[in-house]
Amino acid sequence: MRHLLVLVFFCGIVLSVRPVSAWNEVGHMTVARIAWDKLSDGERSAVVAMLSHHPHLHELLLKGRPAHVAQNEWIFVRAATWPDSVRPPRQHHNEPMNSHSIHRFHHPTWHYANFEYRAGQRETALPDHTLPHAGRVLPGTGHSAPDHSSLSHSAESHTAESTDIIEQLDHSWQIIRGKEREYSRPEIEFGQPEIRAIRLCWLMHLTGDIHQPLHVATLVDPRTPLLQHGDEGGNKLAVRINQTSAPKKLHSVWDDLLGNNPHFDRVVQLAERITHDPQFAESRLPEFSSHKYSWEFAEESYQAAKEVVYQNGQIRFVSWASVESREVAADDVPVIPQPSLDRAHVVAHRRIALAGYRLSERLKYIVSRDNTRPLSAGVADSPAGSSVPMRRFVR
Repeated sequence: MRHLLVLVFFCGIVLSVRPVSAWNEVGHMTVARIAWDKLSDGERSAVVAMLSHHPHLHELLLKGRPAHVAQNEWIFVRAATWPDSVRPPRQHHNEPMNSHSIHRFHHPTWHYANFEYRAGQRETALPDHTLPHAGRVLPGTGHSAPDHSSLSHSAESHTAESTDIIEQLDHSWQIIRGKEREYSRPEIEFGQPEIRAIRLCWLMHLTGDIHQPLHVATLVDPRTPLLQHGDEGGNKLAVRINQTSAPKKLHSVWDDLLGNNPHFDRVVQLAERITHDPQFAESRLPEFSSHKYSWEFAEESYQAAKEVVYQNGQIRFVSWASVESREVAADDVPVIPQPSLDRAHVVAHRRIALAGYRLSERLKYIVSRDNTRPLSAGVADSPAGSSVPMRRFVR
C-alpha cells in the first residue's frame, strides 16, 4: 500500500507539470467577465464583431459553449484564453510548428518579462532591463525560453520572439487601433480584420498576464546555483500550500489562487464576488486612476512579487528538480505560512480586478473610435529600419 501511495503521489507531480501561463483558465475568464460587465451592450457587440474574424473562431473561441450561455458572451470570455489554447502539447516537440494550423500562433516570450529581483533588495521600482533565462537563448534576442516543454519549441525564430509582454501588449494596442502594422509570423499572413481579431485576443490575454506577479519577476541569488540565472518566475521552486497537500511549483500556486474550476457559472460568480467586494472597487484602487501604461502595470506586479510572492526574500522552498527526482520527500517541502497564503489570495483578487477594469477601459476606447481604416503605407511607430517595435509606453 505504501508503494502504491508513493506511485500515486509522483504521478500527480508529473500530471501537474503544464505550460507556463499567467493565471489559469479561471483567472483569464474572470478578467474578461469583469470587463464584459463594464461594457455597454453596444460596446460588447462591437468587440465581438471584431473577434468574429478570428481564424480560430469555430475551432477554439466557440468550442465548448454551454447551452445556457449567449454566443457573444462566450466568444468574449474565451478570447482571453486563446493565446494559451495555441500552446503546443509535449508530444508535438519534434514536429514543425510553423505549418500547424493552431500551434504556429504560439509566441512563448510574449507572455512574460524577466525583471531581476534579488532576495533582500529594498528597491521596488522596475529594473531598466530584463534578464535572459538560464535555458535556451532564442536566436538574436536577449531572452530565452524557460526550461519547460511549452516554451522550448517556438514555431520558428523570428524578430517578434525578441520581445516581451510589455512590448507585445503595447504593440497589440497599437495594431488594433490601426497605428502600427503587424510584423510577426504567422499573423502577417492574414488580412487586417483577422490580424485585429488575433491581436485583440492578445490584448485581452496579456492584460491578465501582466497582472500576475510571477510573469514579470525572477528571483536571482548568485550564491545559489539554482538561482544564479533566476527561478523562471517561480517554476524552479517547490512549495506546499498546507501540510497535507502535494508539492507544487510556486508559479502554479499563483496561477491557481482563484481556483481550478473554469465552469462558466463559477467564473461569473467569482467575477461578481470580486467586483462587489468594497476593497476592490475602482474608487478603492488608487493605481487604477494613476497608472495607465503597461510598464506601470508590470511595476505593480514586480512590487507584489517582491513583497508577497517572495516575502521580501524570506520565502522558504526547495528546488522543483529535487522533488521530481525524489531527492526531497514531499513532507520536507516547505509549507507557505497561512498568513502569507491569505495575503496572496487578497493580492491575486486585487490584481484580477485591476486587470478587468483596465481591459474594459481599453476596449471602450477602441470601440469608441473608427478602427477600420487601413494603415497607410510607410506609417509605423517603430524605429526606422526596424521590424521590431521599440519599447514604448502607450495608454
